[in-house]
Amino acid sequence: MKKLFQWAKVVVFLLFIVVGIGSLSAKPKEVVYTLTCSAQPIQRFNDLPCGLIVTTSCDVDNSQIFDLSQISEKEAKKVRKTLSLSFKPDIAEFFDESFKKYVRSTGINMGYDRSKDFSLKVKLKEFKVTEGMGGAPCTAVIEWTLTDPDNKIVLEGTAKGRNTMALGQSLPDVLDSAYSRAINDIDWGGIAWNMSKSETDNKRADQEKSKQVKGDGDTALEHTVIRWYIMSAPAGADVSWRVVSSTPDVKNTNSTYVGTTPYETTESFDIRGLKYDNAGNVQIEISCEKNGYVTQRKRFNLRQAIDQREISAKFNLVAEGE
Repeated sequence: MKKLFQWAKVVVFLLFIVVGIGSLSAKPKEVVYTLTCSAQPIQRFNDLPCGLIVTTSCDVDNSQIFDLSQISEKEAKKVRKTLSLSFKPDIAEFFDESFKKYVRSTGINMGYDRSKDFSLKVKLKEFKVTEGMGGAPCTAVIEWTLTDPDNKIVLEGTAKGRNTMALGQSLPDVLDSAYSRAINDIDWGGIAWNMSKSETDNKRADQEKSKQVKGDGDTALEHTVIRWYIMSAPAGADVSWRVVSSTPDVKNTNSTYVGTTPYETTESFDIRGLKYDNAGNVQIEISCEKNGYVTQRKRFNLRQAIDQREISAKFNLVAEGE
């Protein structure tokens, strides 16, 4: 009986070794995710005088991404050995395709001529899920540089997007959210504004001082792109604008709602009767309105806005009754 018990111990020990070796040699389970980008441009940039050449690169690999939303910190350490993630398309291909699609949807033309088009170099620097207990912080970081046709850097920055996985939320959804926030965080208004200063295909408005806007699109004024940047504290106020004229050539207009603060866009004017010569007698009145606060208005001289190619303001709203 004693001998039989000793043999049983040997068998159990051998089985333990076999199982251990088998678990060590087992291949990690492969999980395939489909990456998506639901980001939608806040503003559209039409009629820019040049295109944008986009070049993408990627510093990210699959090893930075783990689905840790519903496991403990201790268990998370095992994920690298037991789970192999792959993506369809792969991360670099996804970044290239989704980013260029986003650019096209803003209204910016994709460029090809380096002698007249601007260039935007973007790098996906970070795209990962960090280990955590009960939730997993997700981050996406995009570094970008804008250069003019002379290859001079005119604008650059780092855009970031963050989100935290909730219980039951899928990894692709939370990565989508972080990545989309990073793309929206890029200074698209600044990029379009710098591109609008290109005079390759358009004359300056001050070179056609007496040419009047008739709506035919044949004046430099109609192609002069103005950058709008309107902020308020608190944010979320309705922004409207109207024309206030002291010249008979240009008529006053009613207020037109354009969006909520923070409001940023680039667009050209189509104000009938406007000339560079009479623009000094025309003002743009901007209204900022929010429930519970006193409506505020500011006026901007149109000649000055045309020369600076910008209308920007911040409204510090005052609560009613104060």
